[in-house]
Amino acid sequence: MAVRPFVIGVVAVAAVLYVIGLSAVRWWTVGLFERGVADERAARDWYLLAASLGMLIAPLLAFTLVSGLR
Repeated sequence: MAVRPFVIGVVAVAAVLYVIGLSAVRWWTVGLFERGVADERAARDWYLLAASLGMLIAPLLAFTLVSGLR
């Protein structure tokens, strides 16, 4: 079974978006923790929420971006 180049592009862009999004949330939560605004548990909860939502949003955004750039 052959995989179309479009699918490869969507998966690659989704992975990149997911990693960038999680890195940004991690950077933000570390800043909150260092300023004393949030404790470790709150920072972890935000990170887990972003990871869960990112799994849904990254592929949709990637599909939109790759479709628009075709």
